[in-house]
Amino acid sequence: MMKMLTDSDIAQMIERVRGSRKYAGMDLPAATVEDLIRQEIAVGKNPKEVEKSMREKLHQIIAPYLGDPDYPREEENLQKAAAAGDEAIKNWCLHMLSVHTSSKERIPYIEAFYQTIFERIGKPRSILDVACAFNPFAFPWMELPKSTAYHAYDLHSPRVDLINSFFKVYEMEPLAETKDILLDPPTVQADTAFFFKEAHRFESRKKGCNRIFWISLPVKTIVVTLPAENLTGQHQMRNRQRSLVEKNIEGLNWSVEETEVGGEMIFIVRK
Repeated sequence: MMKMLTDSDIAQMIERVRGSRKYAGMDLPAATVEDLIRQEIAVGKNPKEVEKSMREKLHQIIAPYLGDPDYPREEENLQKAAAAGDEAIKNWCLHMLSVHTSSKERIPYIEAFYQTIFERIGKPRSILDVACAFNPFAFPWMELPKSTAYHAYDLHSPRVDLINSFFKVYEMEPLAETKDILLDPPTVQADTAFFFKEAHRFESRKKGCNRIFWISLPVKTIVVTLPAENLTGQHQMRNRQRSLVEKNIEGLNWSVEETEVGGEMIFIVRK
């Protein structure tokens, strides 16, 4: 007879994962790990399989393979840049964007990327940047006023702390939060939500979750972007990504406008 995981077993597994060398210092929400564990239990896996599958999914969610800096060192570098003025801060931001694969890919087209978006949705006064990763460091290229209410959400606490430090030195309100947006969607009203290169990974975490999540967002527009090809550039993904977006708004009285900049598909979803 297969051993069933007790609440105590689950609690121990959560702490074992959160305290592991790979994730120590990230202060991952325990609820995120528990949600992944219970998903695997629900499909009838044994304890060893549960932990293996949960770790695989967590790896995809946290995406350490996309790149992370030495956060304490970058905090020091940010403070040095702050003492030198906005241009030095902008150079520091460019460095930070280059650390993470997802944002690094956007650097050659960064001005055209945001110009394309804002030509279609106007200049937002408030933004929800959900599963933000390093995107807030692109703010100097968005050509938005520093009074913009920029709410950024990520699972990675050291990353969130660094984003808030950047907001402070750039004379913006520090509105970044550590949050599992799938389990606890933002409730702050805003003009638009940025959901950049994440929807496909959301589907791998919990099939069909994007639709519910998009409905929950208290915004007028959602800017969803997806890679047109895989990380190696060997496989085209346009049809698959287009299908993902269409499926998630099917039957809703929403519209979607599609464009592309530098191999990044942009879907303007109007609710």
